[in-house]
Amino acid sequence: MNPIVYEQIMSLFGLTALWAFWYYLWKPQRVDILRQKLFALRTDLFELGASGAVPFNHPAYTQLRLLINGIIRFAHRANVPALVVTAAQSRNAPSNALAAWKKSTESLPEDARRRILEIHSNVSESFVRHIFGGSVILLSYVFLRVCFSIAKSCVLLLLGKRDISTFTIARARIKVDRETVHVASTAKVIEARVLHDEQRRVGIEEQQKARVKREHAYAH
Repeated sequence: MNPIVYEQIMSLFGLTALWAFWYYLWKPQRVDILRQKLFALRTDLFELGASGAVPFNHPAYTQLRLLINGIIRFAHRANVPALVVTAAQSRNAPSNALAAWKKSTESLPEDARRRILEIHSNVSESFVRHIFGGSVILLSYVFLRVCFSIAKSCVLLLLGKRDISTFTIARARIKVDRETVHVASTAKVIEARVLHDEQRRVGIEEQQKARVKREHAYAH
């Protein structure tokens, strides 16, 4: 066999094996990891309610539980295409759902409010990490933007327009955080939409239960 053809066949085989590993093994594993984290956070939320710090019927509790359940349900579809579509539709996103939840936490005692906001922050962080870690495109984008920023700073340093003291690890972390904040803000839009959809789903289920109950009562 021609060595060139052989190398091409082996390269194709390697790429196919890599794709199969990613799509059938690693991707489902990452979804399971995210869901496991969310299950743990939902348990933390339940324990917060069981302790009496936050009533089970308080909107801050019920809406955050809906959000966690929605992300668990949505986890397998949380990817870059979903992020792009959500960003494109951000003007029409029902962002008031998440804002209303956050406002409902203001009526809680300070310690309970801090703890429930901490649970939500951990949910958001796990969600954003899942999206970032599963996308070579996003990681490459952030890497290239940071490299460009560093190169620009080096040019300014050579031109004498910037001091060497500005090159610190802390400033480098700030640059990375600045590039990731756009993804985080878009993830917030996804959270708002997930919460809105869960509210609508629960509302429909309650209407159906009420209708069945009325029909049952009428039949008897």
